[in-house]
Amino acid sequence: MRLVIYNVRYGTGTGLSYHLPFPFSGSLRRSYRRFESIKSFLQGLSPDLVGLVEADNGSYRQAGICQAKEIAKAVGGESHFVVKYRDNLSRLPVLKSQGNAVISRVTPLKVNCHDLGRGMKRNALEVEFNDFSMVLVHLSLGKTSREHQIGALKEICTSRKGPLILAGDYNTLKGSDELSPLIEAGMSTVNKSGIPTFPCRRPRKELDFILVSEDIEPQGFFVPNTYLSDHLPLVCDLKIRKSERRDSNYGLLSS
Repeated sequence: MRLVIYNVRYGTGTGLSYHLPFPFSGSLRRSYRRFESIKSFLQGLSPDLVGLVEADNGSYRQAGICQAKEIAKAVGGESHFVVKYRDNLSRLPVLKSQGNAVISRVTPLKVNCHDLGRGMKRNALEVEFNDFSMVLVHLSLGKTSREHQIGALKEICTSRKGPLILAGDYNTLKGSDELSPLIEAGMSTVNKSGIPTFPCRRPRKELDFILVSEDIEPQGFFVPNTYLSDHLPLVCDLKIRKSERRDSNYGLLSS
């Protein structure tokens, strides 16, 4: 099974011009043209599973088109999207279209949204399949909130029986040691060399991770050099070992 994790920055691009005429003004750009390149890039990787961080669910930037659904059409599968904010922020214009999505060639059994308890970006998307589960995250920039969120993820890890993938943009600005609670919970990174993923052109920080439980075997891993976003993508081929799964009760989200 090939998994791709990619923070696509809503398809709004990168570079110094992103912050002109004022900081982060590039986030207001129309995105559909660049997103076509992102879609083609992902299609060329032939993924079975995609974790799309900072996806646009159909704001004016994307001319009302859901990016996750477009990728699902391209790779042959279905998508599940969740707004990454909670409460009032999730209802504001543009922000209500900002979130994360899982695209899969296999129809999931259940889909759930976890509130990680602290921070603006606090929703984690869990998708359960027959043989494994995947949790996709985009953690807070604030260290204290991020520590709380990692603690909440540890609870999710310890409550699961069966293969688990925990992936996304962790914003580990203080280094990968921030993830030690998850390592203690039995997860391990597939990026054994600690290849940095941010910023894309001269990567210095390892912000994006694929963590797997001990019953998932990485069989190949690489970080493509592509400059379609400010992050680099992660590509990993995984083998899921069969194991007994525990029943769980999740709420179903619409795709």
